[in-house]
Amino acid sequence: MSLAVENGAASDLTQVDTLPPPPQVGALPFVVLKQHVAIEIDLVRKTVHGVSTMVIFPIEPDLEEISIDARQCDIEVDSITVNGFKTKASYSDPYDLVQVPREYEIGASQHHIMSRRMQPLRPLKRIEVPNSDRTALPCCVPADGSLKVSLKREYLSEPPAKTRQMPELARAKNEAAATGIDQNEAHSYKISISFRSKNIRDGLHFVGVDDGDLRYPHVYTRHSSEPGTVSCLFPCVDDPGSRHPWVLEIKCPRTLGDVFSQPTGRQPSSTTLALNGNRKRKQGEDPAPLPSGAKLTEEDKLLEMTVVCSGNLTGEQIDPLDNTKKIMTFESSIAAAQHIAFAIGPFEHIQLWSEFRTEEADEKLGANAAKIHGYCLPGRAEEVLHTCQPVVGAADYFAPEFGRYPFDSYKIVFVEDMVQDTVSGTSISLCSTRLLYPEDIIEYETEVTRKLVHALASQYFGVYIVPNRRSDNWLIIGIQWFMTDLFMRTICGNNWYRFHLKTLSDKLVEQDVSRPSLHDLGEHLHIGDFEQEFMALKAPLVLYILDQRMSKIPGSTGIIRVISKIVSTANIDTRNETTWLSAEHFRTACEKMSQYRPDELWTQWIHSAGCPKLDIKQKFNKKNLNVDITIEQTQAKEAVKEITKQDFHRELVELRHDVWAGPVPKLFTGPFTVRIHEADGTPYEHYLAITDKDKSATNLQIAYNTKYKRMKRTKKATAAAAANSSADKDLQEDDVVYYNALGDVLQTEKDAQDWGLQDWSPATQTQMDQESYEWIRLDCNFEWLCSMKTDMPPYMIAAQLQQDRDVVAQQDSMLYLQRTTRPSGVVSTIETRTAMDRRYYYGIRCMAIEDLPKMADPELNYIGKVHLILIFRHFFCDRMVAKNGAVTFPPMPNDFNDKAQFNVQCAMIMAIARTREKGRCSKDARNFLLDQLLFNDNSENDYSDQLYVATLLQALTTCLIPKKVEGDGDLLSSLNMDNEADVEFKRFIEKTIEEIDKYRRMDEWTSSYQNIWTTTALECKMRLMKARVIPVAPLEFVQYLQDDNIDLVRIKAFECLVELGMLSKPAIMKLLLSNVSTDPSPFVRDRLFKILCRGMAAIALGESKAQQVDKPVAIVEDDGFVIEQGEAEIQQRKLEASRSQSIQNAITALKEEVKGNRDLQLVFWKAVNSPWISAKEKFNLLDLCYAMFEPEDSVLLTFEYPKVWRATREINAPPPLLVNGRPDPSRVVKKQCIIRFTTEYRTEPRNKRVIEPPPPPQPEPVIKPPEPKKIKLSTKASFSGASISRQPSFSGPSASRPGTPGPLTLPSVSSDSIAVVSRVSVAQAVKDTPATPRPSSSAVVSDSIAVQRVSVLLANPSTPRTATPPPPSSAAPAPSAVNGSRHPAEKRPKPSAKKRKSDEADHLNRPKKIKTDSGRPSKIVTLPFKAWDRLPEKTRRQMREVKASSSNKYASSSSGTIVAKRPAILGGGVGGGGSSLSKLTSSGSVRARTPTVGGRGSTPILLNRGSPAPSLSSRASPAPGPPRTPLLSAAPKVRKPLPGGPPVRDSSGQSSSIAKSGTGGGGGGSVETPPVKKKSVIKLKVRAPSQSSPPPLPK
Repeated sequence: MSLAVENGAASDLTQVDTLPPPPQVGALPFVVLKQHVAIEIDLVRKTVHGVSTMVIFPIEPDLEEISIDARQCDIEVDSITVNGFKTKASYSDPYDLVQVPREYEIGASQHHIMSRRMQPLRPLKRIEVPNSDRTALPCCVPADGSLKVSLKREYLSEPPAKTRQMPELARAKNEAAATGIDQNEAHSYKISISFRSKNIRDGLHFVGVDDGDLRYPHVYTRHSSEPGTVSCLFPCVDDPGSRHPWVLEIKCPRTLGDVFSQPTGRQPSSTTLALNGNRKRKQGEDPAPLPSGAKLTEEDKLLEMTVVCSGNLTGEQIDPLDNTKKIMTFESSIAAAQHIAFAIGPFEHIQLWSEFRTEEADEKLGANAAKIHGYCLPGRAEEVLHTCQPVVGAADYFAPEFGRYPFDSYKIVFVEDMVQDTVSGTSISLCSTRLLYPEDIIEYETEVTRKLVHALASQYFGVYIVPNRRSDNWLIIGIQWFMTDLFMRTICGNNWYRFHLKTLSDKLVEQDVSRPSLHDLGEHLHIGDFEQEFMALKAPLVLYILDQRMSKIPGSTGIIRVISKIVSTANIDTRNETTWLSAEHFRTACEKMSQYRPDELWTQWIHSAGCPKLDIKQKFNKKNLNVDITIEQTQAKEAVKEITKQDFHRELVELRHDVWAGPVPKLFTGPFTVRIHEADGTPYEHYLAITDKDKSATNLQIAYNTKYKRMKRTKKATAAAAANSSADKDLQEDDVVYYNALGDVLQTEKDAQDWGLQDWSPATQTQMDQESYEWIRLDCNFEWLCSMKTDMPPYMIAAQLQQDRDVVAQQDSMLYLQRTTRPSGVVSTIETRTAMDRRYYYGIRCMAIEDLPKMADPELNYIGKVHLILIFRHFFCDRMVAKNGAVTFPPMPNDFNDKAQFNVQCAMIMAIARTREKGRCSKDARNFLLDQLLFNDNSENDYSDQLYVATLLQALTTCLIPKKVEGDGDLLSSLNMDNEADVEFKRFIEKTIEEIDKYRRMDEWTSSYQNIWTTTALECKMRLMKARVIPVAPLEFVQYLQDDNIDLVRIKAFECLVELGMLSKPAIMKLLLSNVSTDPSPFVRDRLFKILCRGMAAIALGESKAQQVDKPVAIVEDDGFVIEQGEAEIQQRKLEASRSQSIQNAITALKEEVKGNRDLQLVFWKAVNSPWISAKEKFNLLDLCYAMFEPEDSVLLTFEYPKVWRATREINAPPPLLVNGRPDPSRVVKKQCIIRFTTEYRTEPRNKRVIEPPPPPQPEPVIKPPEPKKIKLSTKASFSGASISRQPSFSGPSASRPGTPGPLTLPSVSSDSIAVVSRVSVAQAVKDTPATPRPSSSAVVSDSIAVQRVSVLLANPSTPRTATPPPPSSAAPAPSAVNGSRHPAEKRPKPSAKKRKSDEADHLNRPKKIKTDSGRPSKIVTLPFKAWDRLPEKTRRQMREVKASSSNKYASSSSGTIVAKRPAILGGGVGGGGSSLSKLTSSGSVRARTPTVGGRGSTPILLNRGSPAPSLSSRASPAPGPPRTPLLSAAPKVRKPLPGGPPVRDSSGQSSSIAKSGTGGGGGGSVETPPVKKKSVIKLKVRAPSQSSPPPLPK
């Protein structure tokens, strides 16, 4: 049976954002003293089982229950013991929330229901207790607390002694040690928990044990930055702040042969276990058969299984019960649960510390020498030796510089399928095998070395010294990378260090836009690796500028000594109090060490976001001999950064987790150093500061030192400097010779002629001679992470590039030339000389080479291309002259010993490919690149050229891509075969594709490093197809999607398909999602998910299209006119234009693209429900569902019919036993009653509910004439709660409300209101409507104005009620309310009409409720009238008279309606026949008197009081006088007459909307219109209620 739950019934499932979060596990009053874990791991079955024993110390006395974390485990709660005695416990696995219940039938459109269900698994909402607070109040904060263990005394036969306070714990330990009693037994609880894992999603990863997985079998732990992963392995308190000793006993198979000797295991052949540890077979190789009885060779069987774990190895023994298994025991002194890591496999052990540390270094370090071990899979020991060589040097550098290594040994284990490159645990680092590289590969050594050194630095900060709270994570990560870069400076040089920091600084300025601050970012590190990458980028740079500012203080050594002191203190005192670090503690230490107060730095760089962007202008003041510098900061004026494909997933996740951008300071402050290179060549440094005194811009005035004119530098002097022999040259006295200037190559006239070099023009030379300084170096100490825009002329930038020795200054010069200069022959000459000078750092040379393609301009005769080819020939080609005189330049044999020159060579290859002539790469440039590939010779090279060949293939691909392809087809098929240039270009394209395929096929036979040739070939073809150079052929990539291919090749093939827009193909989308959710490798799943996100981002941003669904065709009329939705088309165009402006617009566009695609929803939801993905991966897929599909607030629930038991009774009466034909009385046969029980489904309820028949259909509504507009102003005090309206509501005529035809009656209003109606309507109503008697009641003075809608005020019994069906017809008429309106419809009809209590006691001052169209009661909005002092004196006098007379009760049963009019000022008075008060009779309403003025063209104001007023004369005559201005006027404009009836003509023929007279029975009255003076106006203002009663009227 199925039940559809919709709207409010499913609110508990669908309201993700409105419902409160689930209850959290707070800080619990106990601590863990130590934990002992004994586990056994079955690799083939992928299971873990064992016993976890914890010793806890309660802080509070009489602690009755503790909470422990456990996930994806089966726990026998009945077997849990406390101090050896069983106790009560309860367990609920949090990972059950990952599965969709069987009763739910939900899909991708109900993604929010699944997100709500999994909300308790999110780590963001957990309570955080800083480590600093745990010293005074020790506690534990479990992640889930899913396992509840009772400590009640009635469940323990021998309860422990009463607990003590935590300060007495040390004394208790000493007493227990003195008496010989175990202090754990005396004052603690020892809890033992047996467990077994189930369906492992997180915590462990098994490799090489599945069918078809041919790698060596091994298993290792997986980790996350937030708690919740380790508890998937064994029960523990998964709290980062709970750090205690550990003992781990791990049982595993003894040898590799024992792994596959288990019943369900399948033994792969030894021939299939490649020595390099790769799972995937080579392309073209047939898979080896795996028969069920296959056995390993004797050599493979004897491979020893090794356990590498956190802590120190204290024991290893063979299992006494099973000699095929062994037990290894490890002990760790202090660690948190999330830092416990281990790996099990047939690892080879390499003692790195003995291989690369000399005896002298070992003796020098002494006890500080760390023992470093390496572990890898068989066959990769040589790669480990080559890759990990710098790690030993890093350990020897860290020990004397920062402090002793905190643990006894350090272990590096290389395993397969890791998502991250490195993961750090206690004294162990798990590293990916992707980092290993052989000795002949040189391209990755710097990057890999930096990652491995960072893993070692993480042992100091991150594992041993932990952050105090999440917001302090930036400090821990920053110190890690700061230590890493300091060591990299020792092996790569200072130029690399400063160039690297400057590169990171420029990257930070580009990325730090709309990002959170470092302080806030620590709370969100778990949402994605992009947050950790950004923190790893910014945090070390902030520490670097802090170190620079501290170093300026005399006697300070920067933050190095601060870090050293922190490590030394933690090594000496191993308490928890010394092993945590907070930002405030670090700040205080910096102030003590250097006397520098980093207040402004902390505020601007840590608690704020963004980077400064400086617009600097300089000018020499000749009058004062000053250099005036104006610095303006423009970071607050920058436009919002557009969203790219790479940022889409980050923006989406940050939106889902409420990660907001931090505040950007309008003004960054701090020291600012300026160095002016004046005319005599002397640099003068000026230490200045940017302060917050100048709000708009900072003005700096720097004194000029040189007192004479700048000396001229002649070409003669330059040539002499180049020849380095000035003795033979005739130099003038004023010539300045720069012997040490960089870029002083190619200075001769022959070089200038051969290379086409240009110098500055005479006008520029004259301008240079008039300058008073060479150049100005801004921020020369690199203390600002900013982008600077200066107005210095290009010749000053060139002087800085050539004469400043600082690599950062040279980098600034190159960035200026790349950003601001136009193609120029002089700039091309400067960059050519820079690339030719090998004294420059190779990064500067590469920057110059990358900018030279811009100089290949037709106005310069493509001089940039010529310079690039000439530079390459100069360095890497031989010059050969043939017999016929022809000169050729074949490439030299490869020699990569000079790594800097190798990087320059690769940069030049790519730069030549980017030159263009008439939209295409020139023929000579293309042939030049092809010759480099065809004549590549690596026979004499000591290093591999695999990556260099890949660079050449990429360059050839780049040179084939034109700037623009005309037409809709591909370029190859559209080339004109009659054009010679097109014919040559087509042949070149075919030749290039042939070379690409050649190296791709070669990679199938001779495997390159990480199959770089195959991945490069796939990328090259993808780029050509995307640029429409060749036809799109998806099968080129689909053939590499097989599981037998290496992971990197499969990932690249999927990436190429997505880049080509193949996600619009249902088969490709289904295949990609299948691999995302089912691939056994978490690394492959992670990379494919990122590719999927980029594909979805391309659809959201309009770069590609999603799968098209059938859409309605535009309507075509008979005359051929096409009807389109114009407004929808305009909105769609607006959406297209604003896709990249915000993530909300991108999500809206993505939902519109995939709208109605049911197949996509089914495939996506199948991936979400995969049983192999982790909880985090499921959250990521749900985030994508949020961005793609609109949520549906409905869910289909399926229930099983209830089973009932039916008992049937069978009574068997067997015949009596006969003896000789007669019954034998001695043998009595008992009756048998057999009861048979059967089960069946109950499909009908036991008690059927009687459903009332639907109400009869409503009668057809009768169109009634338009109703007059009314304003209901109440003068009775009332309260209406939150529904108070500050503006009166005006209701005009409503034709949609049916009425009953009949004579026109006066619209009745409530007894406390003022109704404005047309006088004609009033007169007609008074004339035709009889009065209804009503019981009298006492008068009550009110001071509020209530505004109601006319539909509520009208007492029309025919008005339909939409929310409540009409009651059955009855002969008795419905009773009328006090306002003349009907009572709310009752749910059931009553036998007779009854009065409400409000009818009997209407004088009670209570809020009135009315029935609205929705059927819900609403309160009348009441507002007090406070403008009493603005009324005229005569009017207030009349009000006092009314108040005095209202105390008397009515003697008769009739009730009157008082019309209060302004008394006549001219020609009339209060008494006699000139009375200004008249009376109208209304049925069912009692009116008191409130001043109201009626004039010509206006309507009378009916004042309804809470009680009847004294009856006045009904024959009052109007007083003569001039006409008056109408009263009710909220604006100075004259109100138009309200529609109420046709105007009545007077005797003079003038139109008037005022009734002349009216009569009514039973105390009726008349309405007269006295003349009113226009200047007298009474204004009524509606205000919020501020006082309960009006002020007393003056007498």
